[in-house]
Amino acid sequence: MALRIVSAEQRLTEAQGKTTLALFGPSGSGKTSQLRTLPPEETVCVDLEAGMKSVQGWPGESIAIRTFPDALDIACLIGGVDPSVPADGFFSEAHHQHLTGAYPDLAQRLATKRIVFVDSITDLTRQAMAWAKTRPEAISEKTGKPDTRGAYGLLAREVIALLKHLQHAPGKTVIFVGILEKVTDEFNRVT
Repeated sequence: MALRIVSAEQRLTEAQGKTTLALFGPSGSGKTSQLRTLPPEETVCVDLEAGMKSVQGWPGESIAIRTFPDALDIACLIGGVDPSVPADGFFSEAHHQHLTGAYPDLAQRLATKRIVFVDSITDLTRQAMAWAKTRPEAISEKTGKPDTRGAYGLLAREVIALLKHLQHAPGKTVIFVGILEKVTDEFNRVT
């Protein structure tokens, strides 16, 4: 059993090496540009939206993610094993061992990074929805037709699991970026 009492001193020591934060704002507000403020040798940018143009001069490393399964794999390599998941689930011991065996150089490179910059949650959810629509949960058992509610439910469960897994990555500071949509209603009110 992994239950243990953590002293205040241990908790403070662990907290010094780890932070999780989220940067949200409208498109073009400079969220991705914050990558320039991070030490390039200690940082990896998980590029989900092909949005590195605004930081072309940044000398750090990035990894382009174009599918939700790839995002799950990168999250597993960064966050390690989650002991609470089923043996055949994402982030399981088997999943992690498969990935470290298939991508040993990538696993070693990611292990050297202290900061993970995830750009962006918005595109992560778009990729997750495309993936969710292909899963059995997104097909109605009664009619055999697409079930949007099932797809959204799967998207929510899997994206939250991925974000929580990264949040719990040992010794890593994780920065999530997301877009806030600006909407003007029929009364010209902006939210």
